[in-house]
This record gives sequence, structure tokens and C-alpha cells, in this order.
Amino acid sequence: MKSEEFKQWAEKLNLSKEAIEEIQIIRSSDPSRRVGGGAKNSSGIFPSKKMGVSIQYESSHVELPTVYMLEFDENVLEFYDQPPSLKLNKVGWRTPDYFVIEKDKAYWIECKTEEELIKLSQKQNPKYYMDKERTWHYTPGEEYCGKLGLSFFVVSSKDLNPRLQRNLVYLKDYLKGKEPDLLCVTEIRQTIMSCPGITLQALNDLAGNEFTIDHVNTLIAIGLIYVDLFDSLLIELETVKVYLSKEQNKSYINIREQAKQKKTQKITVSNGSMIMWGETLWKIINHDHKTIFLASELGEHNSIPRDVFETYISEGYIVGIDNINTMDEPKVKEIIETATEEDYEIANRRYEILKKLERGENIKDLKETDRTIRNWKRDFNLAKELYGNGFLGLIPNNKGRGNHKRKIPDNSIELMNKVIDESYETIKLKTAKIVHQEYKNRCKENGIRTPATYQTFCKEINRRSLYERKKKREGSRAAYEYEEFHWVIDETTPKHGDRALEIAHIDHTQVDLRLDIGNGKTKKPWCTFLIDAFSRRILAFYLSFDSPSKKNEMMIIRECVRKHKRLPQLVVVDGGKDFQSIYFDSLLMRYEVIKKVRPAAKARYGSVIERLFGIANKLFFHNLQGNTQIMKNVRQVTKAVNPEYYAVWTMELLVERLEKWIDEIYDNKEHPALFDTPKNIFNESLAKTGKRPDTYIPYNEDFVLMTLPNPDRPERKVYPGKGFKLNYFYYFCEELKDPRVENKKVEVRYDPFNIGVAYAFVNKRWLKCYSSYYAFIKGKTEKELKQITEELLEKRKQHEKGNQVTDKMIADFIFETEEIEKSLWEEKISNRAKVLESHLEEVKPSVETNGNELELEFERDETDDTDLLLFGRVGDE
Repeated sequence: MKSEEFKQWAEKLNLSKEAIEEIQIIRSSDPSRRVGGGAKNSSGIFPSKKMGVSIQYESSHVELPTVYMLEFDENVLEFYDQPPSLKLNKVGWRTPDYFVIEKDKAYWIECKTEEELIKLSQKQNPKYYMDKERTWHYTPGEEYCGKLGLSFFVVSSKDLNPRLQRNLVYLKDYLKGKEPDLLCVTEIRQTIMSCPGITLQALNDLAGNEFTIDHVNTLIAIGLIYVDLFDSLLIELETVKVYLSKEQNKSYINIREQAKQKKTQKITVSNGSMIMWGETLWKIINHDHKTIFLASELGEHNSIPRDVFETYISEGYIVGIDNINTMDEPKVKEIIETATEEDYEIANRRYEILKKLERGENIKDLKETDRTIRNWKRDFNLAKELYGNGFLGLIPNNKGRGNHKRKIPDNSIELMNKVIDESYETIKLKTAKIVHQEYKNRCKENGIRTPATYQTFCKEINRRSLYERKKKREGSRAAYEYEEFHWVIDETTPKHGDRALEIAHIDHTQVDLRLDIGNGKTKKPWCTFLIDAFSRRILAFYLSFDSPSKKNEMMIIRECVRKHKRLPQLVVVDGGKDFQSIYFDSLLMRYEVIKKVRPAAKARYGSVIERLFGIANKLFFHNLQGNTQIMKNVRQVTKAVNPEYYAVWTMELLVERLEKWIDEIYDNKEHPALFDTPKNIFNESLAKTGKRPDTYIPYNEDFVLMTLPNPDRPERKVYPGKGFKLNYFYYFCEELKDPRVENKKVEVRYDPFNIGVAYAFVNKRWLKCYSSYYAFIKGKTEKELKQITEELLEKRKQHEKGNQVTDKMIADFIFETEEIEKSLWEEKISNRAKVLESHLEEVKPSVETNGNELELEFERDETDDTDLLLFGRVGDE
């Protein structure tokens, strides 16, 4: 809203001055914090078309669906993530998840899962509570907002409709599309008019030259035809019914309800018949024209008037035993689930014996007594009455026999568990043997005469969860592989999406292969993959010698658009710094792609792409000469088998071969989880759910400019006559001759696929600059440019490392020279001192005393024609 619109909205709601000031602060403030997912939450950013900015979410289970609802709700005018913190009574500062402005109200939102809210409501002096309408409330928040005349709502995971959520995700691409032409709309509406309630699959089958499934989806999204998005799933084309309008849908529902007739359940009223009344099984033991006499499986007896009995049957309160699936009864399920193969073998033998005796056959070598046979018949008949299946009574109940109570005293068991908690399950990693001895010592101190044996002690440890033991002893990362899988039973959004190009994963891996980069040098490249989660198809890949950075992400996005003309709706990344680049986020925001960050150290959240790394290594990289599998045991590697010696592949050849492997082998190999090839799943999904042409991205210079990364130092100096230096090369254009630009710093970007060009931001626009290599690479295809650029950059980098003289190298050389000079000078002084000392020993002094004077004379060595005195020379007399 503009300032004037906001003023009119506030006057319409008659808001107080304090409330208006509070809302103005929220509208003018940035998010109060940057969200990060918890141990099991996936956070991310949602590109909001309504707000024109990225909206943060901290959980993909509650907050992301809430953002979808706010984005597509026509009553919502604005919404803000992580608004300024509120100072709440008895709580302190608290940051709500969102602040929402609707046409007729404004409110804060706190998002929680239902399970979390239940736990919070069970604490002492709970701040959260549920009212009679099963709506959650947050008392401190409501008290604060009530003073301002605003509201505070708690959104629970139970409040969200998973079907509506999935449908909104499905239709998101069509909300920004153009309305089909009139002829197409007329054809679709006439088809529905001739067959109201036609399924979406039938419409798809009728699609042809007049209309496509994309046109149908667009009309659903903009409301020109009607589908119940709250109850239907658009991905299930066979069950989705399409109407002209909501009123037509409602009318047909009413007609079907009137057409339904209650059918009286036929029950034979005879002695011995079984019925189910409520949740209790009853047997008709007698009856007449007025009364029905019943006996329950629990031994209870009851009588009911015949007319009431028939009324209960017609209303469905009483049903016949034939219509009851007795296999679903808890007792029956318990008998079946706990029976072993040996139990079934015994039951089969008993059943065969009873059948033979019933037919009057004589059984030889029958070891069982008559009493045992009578017991079997009794159990068979009782089970037949109770469960409708006499065989269940013949299954032996061996598990219930014997004394299952523990022989160790309760105080000994209690102390044993206490010692395990305090001494074994700690980061000291004590052995069970040592902890058991500690337990025995404490038993003596506490007067317990019968401590558990070491074997029993170990069994008690193994009773506990392996995951919890590992977590307490070695930490959560070590225990992660033993963590229980989270099986999603409730209806939620599928973790891999409903269709192709809905969810994709991006990640990097260093390839297990050494490449020849010339001059006898080799290097391992990095590979970045973008894989579609639904079909497991590799959408794009990017090979580079550089370690992962924002450049890799920008290039993988560019490759995806080049190959598929569009981007996935949501990308899943890890928490690495390279994925937190403002340039990467801006690129996703520009093309309305949602980013989801998976939790740290939780490999299962990225299992799709982690599995791809293993497949690529096993089926491709490990089959090439120069692969580095052997380097896992580096101490055993000799020169004769060192991969560096056998490196023959170059970057150009590897890119070409990897692309061929992806297109011809991986794409056409049946995936074990899908029972089909990634290529078939991908193409069938697009045919079924629409190709969504409105999401196509033109691969032109504007798009390429958006994907260009900036260097680590984004600003570079413009040298007169040379231009600016970037990645070991100079780039120049005519505009850089301007004296106002020379010797100044300008923001630059480079093209990792084309070393011949770079861009400089001069006079508020991006200028294309050329390097000295431009003439050499002019006319090359982008594929050729990509391969040439990567190898040329690496060779130049290696050359610069070996030959470039830097200021640091000059300073180090001068420092080293001074150290040498100092050492030489000290050595010279030392040598002169030694020479002087040797000459002084050769001179013999004679001392004569004359009065108070002391005369010192030196005897001259006649063989020496020089006199040495200290460091000088004494001449002849």
C-alpha cells in the first residue's frame, strides 16, 4: 500500500495512534533476524510477488504453507516476516513469525506444530491454551495486542489443509500466466457444460488442437472453471471433477445426496446368529415376535424389543456379523501378529485331527488324550463364536505361559538404571565392564545383596535405544545413522513433490579423478549437479577446477535454463556459505524460485543428490583412467600406481564424455525407486501436469547478465590504456578511456563460460568489455567457450603462481638479504677478534717502575716486520 492508501485503511478501521505507529514501524523495518532451520527444520526464502521481496520461513511444515496461504489470500494486503520484537508481560522480548494486514484487520502470527503446542500447554503456568472451539491462544501476545486494538493468532499444523497447500503449489505457475484466447475458453467450457463433473483426466484426453492441459490449469487458477481445491488433489487427474462454477458443483452434490437411499441391512434373526451392536459382539440366544434375547462375548445378557431392534438395524447401529471384518478386531490382530511359524504348524495339526474325527476317520498313533481333544473342540467353538473363525482358537498361547516377572529385586534394577544413566551413558565412554564393577560397589554401599550379573547388566544396556545411547556417549552426529526414520502417515506434501520441475536439489562434490592440466601437472575438478527430485533426472551439471562458490550456483542455474528453458519451482541446498550469497538469492528471487535450506549434518534430507554422487562415481568416474579410488589407502600407494602419473583426461574431454553418459546411460537406466527411467518419468509428468509455457525463461543477454558472478573483490581499478584486470587478464572498452573513469574503481562481473568478455558498471549501466583473447575465441559455441575458458584459467593461474613477482615476494627478498648481511658482518667481527687475540699472546710485556710512573714496553719480535695494536698497524720507527 502507498502512504495515502495506508492512511485510508487505518481510518476505515478506526485504529488508535499507538497502533498506527506500531504498524508503521513494522512496515518500514527490515526483518529483525535472519532465520535458520533447527535440527529437523528446513528454512528458506519465498519470492513473494505480492510483497515484491523475499519472505523468510523457518519451517517447511508450518511456516511455508502459511506463507502460501498469505500470498494467495485476496483479503491479505501485506505481510511481513520476522517483525520487530514485542516486549510481552512475564515473557520478555518475543519475535512473532509474521505480521499480516488484511482488508478489515491486522494481526501477528505465531506458527507451531500441533505436537509442540500440546507440550507447551502441559507446562506449569502455560502461556498457550486451547479453547472449546479447539482454537489455540497465546495469552501474553493477546494481552499486548489487545491494548492496541490488534490481534494475535496462533497457527497450528492442524489448521492447515494439506490438499489446498499442494493445489496452490501446483497452480502457482499458472497464476501469472495470460488468459487463453476466447475460442479456447469457449471450447473448454462447452465440454464441461455437456458433461458436468467431468474428470480432469477426461479433459486431458480430449485436449488437442483446440486446448491443452495448460489451458485447463490456467482457467482453474484464475477461476473461470471450478474445482474444489479444499477436497480434491489436482495431481490425481482421475478423481478431480471439474464444473463451470462453485454453484454448479454445490447443486450436483445436493442432487446426489437426495438420490441416496438408506438400505436396510438384512440380518437373519435366528438362534446362534452373531451381530455387532456398537463395538460389542452379541449372539442371539432366543427370540419371539416381541423380544430379542442377546448374550455378549463378555458374558453379559440383554433383551431388546423387536421393533427397536429392527430400527437399530435400519439406522446402521446394528450390523450383521458377515459385514464385520473380524480380522481388524484388536484381539484377533494380537493373536495373528504374535503367532510364530511353529504355532501355526501346531494349529494346522490340531485342525486336521479335528476334521478327521468329525468325518469319523480312525487316527493311528494319536498321542493326545480324549480330554485334550475335548479342550481343542471347546477352544475351536469358542473362537468361532467370538471371532467368526474357529481356527484362531487352535493357535497355542505359549507366550502367555511361565513367570515373566524379573527375578532381580526392584531396588537393584532401579540402582542399575541409575548407574547406567550417570556413568555409562556419558562422554567418558566407559566400558560396560568398568561400569558394572561400579554398580556392584554401590550395591554393597546400599546394602543390596543380589546385584545383577554382568550378562544381565549388558542386557539392560541393550534394552535401551541404540540411538539415544550413541547420542549421549558420542554426540548427535555419531548417532545420526541410528536415528529412527520419520514415517509420514498423515497427508502432507510429498517430500519429492507432485510433479517434475517442482523440487530440485543442488550440491557439489569433488570428483575422484585427476585431470591433466599441462606441464606435467594434474588436478581434481569439482562437479555441481542440479537434479529433479520427482523424476531423478539430472537437469544440469557444471565442472570446474575452483572449489564451490557462488559462481558454481549461478552457472548451474544458467545451464538449466539453457537446456530446459525454465527453472524448478523450489531448490533445496545445504547450509554452505556459497549458497548464502546475495547474488544467488537475488537470482532466485528474480525468477520466483523458492529456496529451502536443509538442516546441517542431516544427510537424509539431501538423500536424492547424495545418492547421485555415489552413482556417478560408481558408474562413470571410477571407470576412467586416473581415478583416485586407490588414494583412500594413501600409505599403500606407490609411484607405479599413483593416479597423477596416469592422468590423461582433460577438462574438455571430460565434460563431453560426462554429458554423453548422462544423456545416453543415466537418463535411460531404470531407477530402482521409480520402476522407470528418469527420462520417461520426467516427460510423462510434463504431459500429465502441463508444460507451463508461461514459466519459460528466454536465454538471452539479459538473462546471462543476471547469472554473472562477481569476483571476491567486486571493484577493480581502471588502468589508463589497459582497462581493469580480472582473473589474470585485462579487459577494455571505449568507455573506459573517459578521464573520469581512469584510475577509479568500478564494479565488475565476469563470465565463467567466456573468458573473452567481462562487464563493468560505469555511468549506471553495465558495459561489455573485451580481453585480448576475444579475437581468438570469437565464433566459438558456448559449449566450446566453456571448456576453453576453464582450462585456460587454470593454466594461467598455475603460471601466475610460479612466475608472478608480487610486493610480498620483493619484501621477503629484501628481508632475507638483510639477514644474510647481518650474518656475514657478525662472522667478520668474530674473525678479527680471533686474529687480535692470537697476536696479543705473542707479545711479552716488561714492566719497570720509575717513581710513581708505570712504564710499559713491548718487546718486538724481530721476525715480524709489523706491529699490531688492536685493529691498526704500527709502522717502523
